[in-house]
Amino acid sequence: MNNKKSLLIRWLKNLFVYGGLFIVISLMVDWYRSPTAPAQFEQKVYYDIQYQPKIIAQLSSEKPMLLYFWGSWCHYCKVVSPNIQQLAENGTEVLGVALKSGDDSEVQRYLNENGYNFATLNDPSGEFSQGWNIQATPTILIVKNGKIAHHTTGYTSYLSLKLRLWLTELFP
Repeated sequence: MNNKKSLLIRWLKNLFVYGGLFIVISLMVDWYRSPTAPAQFEQKVYYDIQYQPKIIAQLSSEKPMLLYFWGSWCHYCKVVSPNIQQLAENGTEVLGVALKSGDDSEVQRYLNENGYNFATLNDPSGEFSQGWNIQATPTILIVKNGKIAHHTTGYTSYLSLKLRLWLTELFP
């Protein structure tokens, strides 16, 4: 009985140490990859692949929105994009940026094939993303009132994004 108890304690201790280490490393990687917004980005008019105007200040004025940098070639994006689509279906404003994923028709075809209908800007040359200092895909920015409130790169779960959006709404 004593052996089982010490094994459980050792297992929990390792879980706590390695879990904490994972969180610290993840935060450091996010900090290192932190994007920088171009000057007055929130007031610029961007046009999605449907030629609809998008102004980030307006999209993020009522509640936080997601600015989602992704690529059709990105394996992590294929896992994260369904989470983004689910958030969009549940009322979160989403503006995707298709990084080096082809012309507008190729991007639209990819979105249609995967059942994604969130608004998407096309960035075929990567120039737009470079202006934001995007270093990895997927990169997700949470924007509130035209200001970047949070960002993350790599895999992010639906619940994690939902929690971050909720916290951004609570603490603007």
